[in-house]
Amino acid sequence: MKTQNYIFGGTIVLLLAYTTLRACLLSMTHDESSTYLNGIDQNLWLCFSSSECWGTANLHWLNTFLMQITVKLFGASEFAVRLPNVLAHLVYLLASCLLLRDMGKPFFVTFCAFLILNINPYLLEFFALARGYGMACGWMMMSLYFLWKYIQTEKTGHLLGAFSGASLAVLSSFIYLNYIVALLGVVYLLLLFPRLFDFNKKGKNRWLHAAFPLPFLAVLALLLIRPIQYLRTAGQFEYGAASLYQTLEILMRDYLQKKAYFGDWTLNIFVFVAIFLLLFAMGWAAVQLVRRQVDKRFGFMLAVLLILVGIVLMQKVQFHLLDANYLRQRTALIFVPLGLLPVVLCFLLWEYKWSKQVIIEIAIFGLIHFFLLANFKNCHEWWFEAHTKRMALHVEEQAADKTVKLGVHWIYHPTTAFYWKTGRLTAIEDLRYEREVRTDTLYDYYFVRLEDTARLHSAYVLDKRFGSNQWLYKK
Repeated sequence: MKTQNYIFGGTIVLLLAYTTLRACLLSMTHDESSTYLNGIDQNLWLCFSSSECWGTANLHWLNTFLMQITVKLFGASEFAVRLPNVLAHLVYLLASCLLLRDMGKPFFVTFCAFLILNINPYLLEFFALARGYGMACGWMMMSLYFLWKYIQTEKTGHLLGAFSGASLAVLSSFIYLNYIVALLGVVYLLLLFPRLFDFNKKGKNRWLHAAFPLPFLAVLALLLIRPIQYLRTAGQFEYGAASLYQTLEILMRDYLQKKAYFGDWTLNIFVFVAIFLLLFAMGWAAVQLVRRQVDKRFGFMLAVLLILVGIVLMQKVQFHLLDANYLRQRTALIFVPLGLLPVVLCFLLWEYKWSKQVIIEIAIFGLIHFFLLANFKNCHEWWFEAHTKRMALHVEEQAADKTVKLGVHWIYHPTTAFYWKTGRLTAIEDLRYEREVRTDTLYDYYFVRLEDTARLHSAYVLDKRFGSNQWLYKK
């Protein structure tokens, strides 16, 4: 047992070290920098009643709130700004580890199941960035762990943990309103049909537990009704995918990140396999339910699947009633743990050797894919910011004791402004935000995309290339 603890603990340390190093080394990104510049000194409690915070959906409330605390404690470094998400990664790691080990299955397959839930490179990306998406996944995994413990023990404290995690996830990203409502539906199904799920809660305690989640929903409704109205009025829900299938396709493309293992058919094959595995897991859970298995783990399995189905259905409701499109890219991260967990539990709990082999093979592929994509230089979602920090520090070094005027394409402005505002760029004069690339010679240095270079004045000459698409010019 000690050896197993060391292996799980060592893996948790290594994965946490990976996201910690990325949090320290990656250039700040457009959205992170915008959050810092707009929210570091903001009274966030006023955001629940004022529209001034919600011109865009950039503000992830709990992320910004915790960021204010860590910056006050440790200063305005990349690590301090991203520390809340690194800690949320620890929550995700611990909750997923405890949940899987509680199933009581052999160590090696349990460890492989743990790897499957924790080595998705696209998900890991957001535990090293100051956004609410990874943080919300961490709280949701905590909520799922306590849901499992509640089904197992029927204790009020575990129900408190489940809805506390869900509420924190909602405050991290409003998308997780879908999750907390679906969680409520699952708990009510457990309470209304206890025999179906091998659940024993009866009498007054059952009604007490049925009322227990309502204060969480009431508080969230009071806090969020105005922000959601403001965001809807601003058209922030109009972005997204056109269908649920497109949501899955985009999410799988982000997971693969241009790795073409099967040539042009790679994306289609991975999407098909994902759909097949999820449908297989749902069918397996239904069969176990019909056979009236005594083990409560099967009830939990079905509960998780119902959460997933609930989210899918509510997305359809949102599409028609709230002018909200289906989730895509980082907003669809909610489907990563909720899609992987039922599949992992299906093959983990099924008493056949080949089912364990499936988990092992998926874990081996996942490890290979993770190591192929692991890096400390850039992130997939904001790939264009990989060199912004390096560019700004290069200009600072070139300026020496002089002051210079630096112009940047608008997409790089928030990140450059972050380094300027936090005192890293003392030689650079006030940065201007300009939507269009200038054609005169106002700036001493100009950082633009490759496609904008033709618009620059002939007085500019290339100073340095950063990557394939970011070019720094000097007058």
